[in-house]
Amino acid sequence: MSSGIQHDRKALFILAALLIVVGLVQAQNMFGFPYYQHDEGTHIANGWSIATTGELSPYTYSYEDPPVGTMLLAAWNLATGGPSAFGFPVNSGRVLMLILHVITTGLLFMLTRKLANSTLAAVVATLVFAFSPLAVSLQRVVLLENIMIVWLLASFYLVVGEDRTLMHYLGSALLFGLAVLSKGSALFFLPALLYVILATSHQHHRRFASSMWVALAVFMVSFYPLYAQMKEELFPEGSALGGDFPHVSLIERLGDRGPSTGRPLDYANGLSEAFDEWVNLSNATADPVLIYGGLIAAVFVALIAIDKRELRALVAMLLAVAGVLVLGGPVYNIDVILLLPFLAMAVGIVVGKIVDVLNHGNDYNILQSALVLGALALLLYPFWSFNANRLDIYLEDQVDGQLRAVDWVTENLPDDAVIITDNYAFTHLRETHPNTHNYWRIDTDPAVKFTILRDDQCNIDYLITTPQVFSDMQTFNLDLMRRSIENSRILKTYDNNGWPVEIRQVDRTRCAPRLASDTGVE
Repeated sequence: MSSGIQHDRKALFILAALLIVVGLVQAQNMFGFPYYQHDEGTHIANGWSIATTGELSPYTYSYEDPPVGTMLLAAWNLATGGPSAFGFPVNSGRVLMLILHVITTGLLFMLTRKLANSTLAAVVATLVFAFSPLAVSLQRVVLLENIMIVWLLASFYLVVGEDRTLMHYLGSALLFGLAVLSKGSALFFLPALLYVILATSHQHHRRFASSMWVALAVFMVSFYPLYAQMKEELFPEGSALGGDFPHVSLIERLGDRGPSTGRPLDYANGLSEAFDEWVNLSNATADPVLIYGGLIAAVFVALIAIDKRELRALVAMLLAVAGVLVLGGPVYNIDVILLLPFLAMAVGIVVGKIVDVLNHGNDYNILQSALVLGALALLLYPFWSFNANRLDIYLEDQVDGQLRAVDWVTENLPDDAVIITDNYAFTHLRETHPNTHNYWRIDTDPAVKFTILRDDQCNIDYLITTPQVFSDMQTFNLDLMRRSIENSRILKTYDNNGWPVEIRQVDRTRCAPRLASDTGVE
């Protein structure tokens, strides 16, 4: 027993040291790379709205995502003194993402160690994940996926291993419910977690444990449709149960699977494009070594799991990720957040198994130690060599132009100007320019498009555009935004290291005389 305690203390010491390194690595340049993204601004704005008004969004809440992630951002907002506690509002969310990244990495270490019964495997998995440019960059971004993955891994950790009690399953179900209520794609992991419970729970309480877990998880998730039904927004307008009054609908939102591909359920929609972003070396954050190495390792884990039952839990989770990517709707670059921890686990487990084979389960002698260290270095060299040459994430500043654009707007544009912006600047500008609106909402929220702006670009004064704005305008046919850009002139442009920001003024000389005022800002 004393040997086991000593071994656990050694593992805890290693974990603590790793998490310090992980935190320092992740914090390096996290306010400078990657650029502030529209989705970050949206989540920050939603959290700010809950903290200040109690509403789930500054606009009509249309069930784009479940509310728990936004609620966490709101609680963080209140706990830290507001969205500007760390400077620009998005920075506040990135500090929270740093904390969640450290927790994610800690859970990754503990899960790998438990699955492989190897501290070496856990260390390898942790380092491979923590230094991946793809993982580092995406886990800095304020995304609901980064919140969801913490709940999901914690839920997985509680059901893995022997000697699980009913309290472990109770906690796992609660955490799984929080995962789904943070990001709906977590629901794909329900069969995998249920399989793990059925495969590893004690036979005397297996039926009760599995039934209790499913019942509690479903109970947690049901709060979301219940909330929608209480607001009479569960069923679509015009349906038998939805009534004939205009409203958003949770069911209608869940049924939106993006542009049709002609395939059943639009399976794997966008997967090939996203995969190319994950592995294409022209992308500064791509990590083909972890993606390809992890997929190969996953195959080996599946083969090893034929005899090693404890590894079947990881195989089940990998299959669940595959389900999300193939059947979960349109796949985007950020969806790899779900995949990377499990690929890192697979790499760590395979490396640990190879070292065990070389060691033959014996104590190391000098020759054997050299052989094992050489094999370990050979296995990890591709990861080290690749990551050592991908330093943009720690050195490049991708936000300076975005910040300077916002500063110019606050210093030069009238306080009552109507400004349409990429949402990265929304929360910041709302404090000084209350008529600032999100570019996405002026075409998708009738209250903004028809009531406030009357579907007329002449009611808009200025635009802050980025490549994201132009891309979405084309992809989703944002008509009012298109008309506004076509009838505008550029006042200022900031290159921003390849992610340009433009400040535009709408040309109102063609508008009706009552709207023909021009502030003349140059």
